[in-house]
Amino acid sequence: MKFHPYSEVFPLLEGPAFDELVADIKTNGLREKIWKYDGQILDGRNRFLACQRAKVAPEFRTYGGKDPLAFVISLNVARRHLTEAQRAMAAARIATLKHGVRADRVDASRDASTTQSQAAEQLAVSRSSVQRARKVVEQGSKALQQAVDAGAVALRKAAAVVDLPKSEQLAAATAPPEMPSDEEMAAADEGIEREYSASIAKVMEADDRLAAAHAEIKRQAAEIAALKISRDGFMNGKGEITRLLGKEQNKNERLMKENERLVREVAKLKERLSHYE
Repeated sequence: MKFHPYSEVFPLLEGPAFDELVADIKTNGLREKIWKYDGQILDGRNRFLACQRAKVAPEFRTYGGKDPLAFVISLNVARRHLTEAQRAMAAARIATLKHGVRADRVDASRDASTTQSQAAEQLAVSRSSVQRARKVVEQGSKALQQAVDAGAVALRKAAAVVDLPKSEQLAAATAPPEMPSDEEMAAADEGIEREYSASIAKVMEADDRLAAAHAEIKRQAAEIAALKISRDGFMNGKGEITRLLGKEQNKNERLMKENERLVREVAKLKERLSHYE
């Protein structure tokens, strides 16, 4: 039986994981029926292949919903503990489905293809991860894709080697990093030493500027305090002068009144003297 393109969005089980599924089906039979759609296997490739290995007759049921792709995504995300790289690879495969594959949708009159952004949202990964995964899906060898699906090669590293010939990609992605030579290590040490010295110099220079700024702030604070004292002294002096002036004015007023009284007394005495003449 053929596999529907949607069933191939997610990777097949391999190695011990597949062997465990075969053993379980041998012992307990097929626990979950295999989903069919349009005469093809929509979900359950691993169960179908395990049934063949275990020589157990597979059981099927037919999907009758309106969005088989969303159905496949939902089942696999809920059932399998997929890594971010595996989800990104699945999203990339969804985004690279050939135009027309999604004609199953009710709204097939519109462009039924899925964009990278939509696929990223469906699988809960970043668009940049889907872009890297798409490079691996479109340009990477089968071996490289399987290694990413199995978690043996990081997605970022796989995307970095896809420009190599396909026969060399997996080896390049799995090769251990080359140890630098003594000369390269010495040059790196010198570079680190220079960067460290430059950083220290910048810190010292910043400290000097900070100390100068602090001294200037203290100087300005002292000037402000002196100005406040001068102002307060001036205001106090001004108040004292005002008080003395008021006192002198009062004294002057009293003298003027006394002078007026004396003038009146003199006038009275003159008047009396005129009577004796």
